Amino acid sequence: MAAKGTNLRANKINIETLSPGFYTYHTAAESPDQFRLHLRVEPDGEGILVVNASTVLHLNQTATEFAYYLIQGKDNVQIVDVLSERYNASREVLMRDVQLFIDQILYLGRQNDLSPSATIGFESHVFDKNLSAPLRIDCCLTHRTFSDGDDHLLAANELSTEDWKTLLTKLYNAGIPHVVFFGGEPTLRADLPELMAFTEQLGLVSGLVCSDPILKNPAYLLPLIEAGLDHLTFSLDPASPEDLQGLSNILDQDLFTCLRLPVHPDRDYRELIQKLLDLGANAFNFLPEDEFSHAYANQLQHELSESGVIFVDDMPLTYHRHAPQPLFSLWDPDSQPSQQLVIQPDGSLADNAGSQDNYGSLLREEWSSLWSRVMAGGAV
Repeated sequence: MAAKGTNLRANKINIETLSPGFYTYHTAAESPDQFRLHLRVEPDGEGILVVNASTVLHLNQTATEFAYYLIQGKDNVQIVDVLSERYNASREVLMRDVQLFIDQILYLGRQNDLSPSATIGFESHVFDKNLSAPLRIDCCLTHRTFSDGDDHLLAANELSTEDWKTLLTKLYNAGIPHVVFFGGEPTLRADLPELMAFTEQLGLVSGLVCSDPILKNPAYLLPLIEAGLDHLTFSLDPASPEDLQGLSNILDQDLFTCLRLPVHPDRDYRELIQKLLDLGANAFNFLPEDEFSHAYANQLQHELSESGVIFVDDMPLTYHRHAPQPLFSLWDPDSQPSQQLVIQPDGSLADNAGSQDNYGSLLREEWSSLWSRVMAGGAV
């Protein structure tokens, strides 16, 4: 995404792009506006910027240069000095655009309850090419669910806390800005708060997909938020009154929360959606209960979207070992291009949770080796 109004023309047709890499920045301790930036510059000069480990922005080449020179410690005048040699624009225009960009970053840095891919003040910019790394990795911490009970065999095949920290560090070093923890049921891992805190320490945006009613208990949820949880997809069954009880304890928090609902044509969800919006829900995710519910879910989502309801369709589906098939997702990767991959509980990188095919173990190999296999389309 690019800052609105930023459409500068280069002085040269083949203007040299910035060096690809991963760059970080933290404002000085005495600065009144505190924020953190993590910038990944792609080989073509476009970039991915993470603000305060909570919002991911996709930048065109111009906006990437603004972010890069800001991270290098240059002030507005110094940034304009550099850009005036690269772009055919007056200093007044450059100064305006640089200040607009910085103002937008400061605004995002002050907000709570924002979508992890906020577009405030930025124009849509779609990546239609292979990236040096994906924009997000989904981390399946466990295949255990409540119905499994205390499955020692499954738990024995899971990575340790330190192993997961090693993997998260590798993702950070690869410039991957966003991870989503899911399962199974991720709250069955006692180290979830510790892993969340480590993710925040690295500066990654973190999400959670969960259905555990324990999140309705502030004594459990608030430490997760304080540890760095940025967004939540919480699954509930609208046919179960118990699922709706205590939901306000989640929706009252400064946390972007998407509610995942199974959808069937026999039920009308309009009144429920309005009730949940009034409680503080930020977004919704419809999962058709079967193939016959798909058309109804699509129609209902389209109708509600036109009235301003926000939907998030690309969060990972909970993996159930014994389920004959997962609920159908409305997300269409062909029309919404993205590169989502899953790290399984044993550390292997795969296209989806529970897959028997994988690209190798991120615990035993470096990211570059696994990514080259992904790009070549070949599992090990």
